[in-house]
Amino acid sequence: MLGPGVRLGPYEIVSILGAGGMGQIYRARDVRLDRTVAIKLLPEEFSGRADRRQRFHHEARLISALNHPHICALFDIGEQDGVAFLVMEYVEGETLDDRLTRGPLPANNLLRYAIEIADALDHAHRAQITHRDLKPSNIMLTADGAKLLDFGLAQGPAFAVSTPESTLSMPGGKLTGEGTIVGTLHYMAPEQLEGGTADARTDIFACGTLLFEMATGKKAFEGQSQASLIASILTSEPPPISSARPPSGVGMLPPALDHIVDRCLAKNPDDRWQSARDLKSELQWIGAKGSGAVVNAETQNHRGAARAVVTSAAAAVVALIGIGLFVARTPEVPDEVVRFTIPVPTGSAVARGPITTRLALSPNGRRIAFVTTTAGVDRLWVQSLDSLTPKALVDSAESPFWSPDSEWVGFFAPGEGQLKKVAITGGPPRVICPAAIIDVPTWHRNGTILFAQTDVGIFRVSADGGTPVQVTTLEGSRREINHLWPAWLPDGRHFIYTATSLDAHGVRAPRSVYVRSVDAGAPLLLMRAESRVLYSPPGYLLYADQGALLAQVFDPDKRAVSGDAVKVAEDLAYYRTTGNGAFAVSDSGVLAYYGGTLASDLISLDRSGRKSDTPWAHQPFASSIRISPDGQRILADLTDPHVGTSDIWSFDLSRRVASRFTTEVTDESSPIWSRDGRRVVFSSDRAGANDLYVKTTNGREDAAVVFSRNGPQVATDWSSDGRWLVVEDNSRDTGRDLWIVSPDGTPQPRPIARTRFQEWGGRLSPDDRWIAFVTDESGSSEVYVMPFTGVGDKRRISTAGGISPRWRRDGRELFYVSPDSGSVMAVAIAETPTFTAGLPVRLFDLQPADTARRPREIGYDVSPDGQGFLISTPPEQPAPRGIAVVLNWQRELNAAR
Repeated sequence: MLGPGVRLGPYEIVSILGAGGMGQIYRARDVRLDRTVAIKLLPEEFSGRADRRQRFHHEARLISALNHPHICALFDIGEQDGVAFLVMEYVEGETLDDRLTRGPLPANNLLRYAIEIADALDHAHRAQITHRDLKPSNIMLTADGAKLLDFGLAQGPAFAVSTPESTLSMPGGKLTGEGTIVGTLHYMAPEQLEGGTADARTDIFACGTLLFEMATGKKAFEGQSQASLIASILTSEPPPISSARPPSGVGMLPPALDHIVDRCLAKNPDDRWQSARDLKSELQWIGAKGSGAVVNAETQNHRGAARAVVTSAAAAVVALIGIGLFVARTPEVPDEVVRFTIPVPTGSAVARGPITTRLALSPNGRRIAFVTTTAGVDRLWVQSLDSLTPKALVDSAESPFWSPDSEWVGFFAPGEGQLKKVAITGGPPRVICPAAIIDVPTWHRNGTILFAQTDVGIFRVSADGGTPVQVTTLEGSRREINHLWPAWLPDGRHFIYTATSLDAHGVRAPRSVYVRSVDAGAPLLLMRAESRVLYSPPGYLLYADQGALLAQVFDPDKRAVSGDAVKVAEDLAYYRTTGNGAFAVSDSGVLAYYGGTLASDLISLDRSGRKSDTPWAHQPFASSIRISPDGQRILADLTDPHVGTSDIWSFDLSRRVASRFTTEVTDESSPIWSRDGRRVVFSSDRAGANDLYVKTTNGREDAAVVFSRNGPQVATDWSSDGRWLVVEDNSRDTGRDLWIVSPDGTPQPRPIARTRFQEWGGRLSPDDRWIAFVTDESGSSEVYVMPFTGVGDKRRISTAGGISPRWRRDGRELFYVSPDSGSVMAVAIAETPTFTAGLPVRLFDLQPADTARRPREIGYDVSPDGQGFLISTPPEQPAPRGIAVVLNWQRELNAAR
């Protein structure tokens, strides 16, 4: 027996889980991947036999090819000091054997597990693998359903062993001989007992004995001795489960289940269901029809028998079973596609983002996690599909993702730079690891999480916590600048991700989608797509393209796509720069997404909030609105909801006409006027990341790079002499910081506000002596002013929260927005003999949705004289928005194909 700390190659023993005649089972830790695994040692008496070792290795190779959610995965095979061992997925739960000690299963659980077992057997049989040892102790019941253990190796229970694996005692000790029999005897088919060949139909017989025992709490065949038990299997018929099931306490079973079990237990293999797929289909049919399903007695022994559905007085029971089957997530779904919308909490918005995501579906399809912004706070919610109201879990969260058992939600805490998880039942979040997330992580059932780090690559970490380990590195030969959007494939070894590269001219090339192993090896190019890509069972890839959600057939075993993509949904919120699409999919066939960019109205207000119309309504204005120094023109970035990128537009206030300022197919945003109104600096991702470019207003000069760092850059102001730009830089180490950058590249950039807190929104006073900016160092966003030189004390301007500072042209007033109240505030400024600021004065209130959807910046600007305001605001009666949910979306896909 091995003690804790003993190493078998890269596996460190933690504790023993069980022992028996077929070996010892240990809980262990894979030190390379930092994940928990189960290790089974081949007994020493078998290790010395060449034939047994050869069979051991041969069957392990076969089983390693199985990839199914209801089959325990085999990760590795090894040998040390003459002892061979298997490394398997560690599964938590209880065996069916242990569960049956409490009696038969309720109807909904019985059908759920039966369908899952049949589905797993079908998968194995198609790979020419027969289980040969199907019994309750080889089936684990987990939060995600049934899981078959020890597939094809004829070995005993794993993970929860209470009796020796190779033998089981007969009831009451009434067994002749040594008092024990081979543990699988109760579940052996007649052909096995007679020394015949075992095939898929042998497993179907064993499945019938399981169904009988799950339904009645009793074994299908009994005997006082080995001989009598064998005789019973060979000659007798068990009673119908409808008569052997207890009369109360566990619920009624559909009458047609008698027929299912009878045919499984036919003595002649030719009279049984001929494939596990047939068996699964019959079970699904029963589940879909409920307890009223019956079978015509005259044709019950023939495949394809005519069926009838009868109505009985037990309608409530039918409904109950139907609901139970939906909750239990059986693979069978109704014929029709069901669509509905889940509203978000009042005053909140689920907005698209360039990098982080705001939507995730639990693997079992029963819950949606989403993030809303309310009064500047990003809040994580969980909405159960059988509930009318969502539950708030935690604040300051982005990029939610689910645990495989659907009981935990992981998320990125941007203010803390940490990856965390929180139970859906509530409680404090738990830290997983430090991280600078730039997309959404993915959590596999093997306990490993993958996530991308800014401009570095993809990392893995244990869901229990630990130090992240790098999995991918940027490939210099392909001029890669990032790896994004990792998504696990079912085997837990391979994953999909996207890579962005630059072409020979330094311009971003079409994004590539790869699949590769988490261990090693070169990536395999799957396709080109300007989107994150998700895998959806049983074999589809989902991705976005110009505001549409597409699905394409994908073989996870061959790791290859085929056929043409089919449109699944339209009007999808989409950000082409990073490929971020606002969609999520569950393992059970539920799809969720939210719509594209909301239309906005560009309105003009005076200091009292009185509105005058402008001709630019119902446009997707972003947060960057800049009035020219002479007050005659506007620059603003508008997002094309179908392409997912934004362009900068110029608006002539006197002539009331608009024209494009940038026309690239990439993303251009955040324009800043020079003080003379002749040049504009803006952000563009044409070279991959958001770099800064300068262009003259007459358009005769091409844009040129002026600042490029390893992260997205946004200019927020330009000094009056044209020598300096104020730039926001998003660092992995310190978050958002403010830098001073020279447009001509000299001298070198220098930080002006760089702390462990977030600093953003820097605006220079008209005389360039002061800079107003926002920081969250006090725990909330507040506006401060400090000398532009960076030398001297900073002074707090806002008193109860503040963002988006703006100076009046003469420097005598500073405006900002209070995110909590949604009020535009004005503060009198005096600079003689020293800088002084008056008390904030409320001017008017914005619509609640303005501050709800803009946690860091409000889309507005102030006229040079400080008397007028231009604001991008949602329409007064916007179209209702929420999270669209589609049940059985693959039905529609199959019809389209």
